[in-house]
Amino acid sequence: MWQIVLGVTPTTVTLFLALALALAMALALWTAHAPGSAAPRTTARVLLSCWLLLLLMASLAPSQPIGSGDATVWWRPGEGLFDLGAQLEPGELSMLVRRQIAQAALFVPGALLLRFAAPRTSAAAAFLLGVGLCLAVETAQLLMRAGRIADVDDVICAAAGSALGAGLALLGGLAAAVMRRRGLPRRAVRAAP
Repeated sequence: MWQIVLGVTPTTVTLFLALALALAMALALWTAHAPGSAAPRTTARVLLSCWLLLLLMASLAPSQPIGSGDATVWWRPGEGLFDLGAQLEPGELSMLVRRQIAQAALFVPGALLLRFAAPRTSAAAAFLLGVGLCLAVETAQLLMRAGRIADVDDVICAAAGSALGAGLALLGGLAAAVMRRRGLPRRAVRAAP
């Protein structure tokens, strides 16, 4: 996981968000071009399943034998960032911010893909499901006692990522609708005889 955190830069974050928006637009256009087809929804479901598997593997992989660690919960938001007595080096602060950005980015695809996998799911429901999934992961980390720490910051970052994913899905749908309207040939109106 730390190798991924080291790759979080403004460029990679921008690229990630642009790709997520492109995915949302592609799924929205595909759905609009084939309204009776189940292929776009099936593709979104497969991608959602792959994302969920990746999320669970990254979040629940133990760093020590199960049951051998402490059941640790960090309840204070920003505990690593805003400790008054802690003297953080610039590199440490940068690493904490990068970790939180990576945690938020981990939850962007879930809400985005859910909006296309289950089209009747509202953006609010996609957001709540993302936060609920993060709460379940944090609870599992606490109960596993395998070197993972249940952290309220992870839930806050997951909420931000889920909101961003749902927003990108909405924006992708709107952009696809505008593109379709502008791309449709206009029919000339003829005067009645």
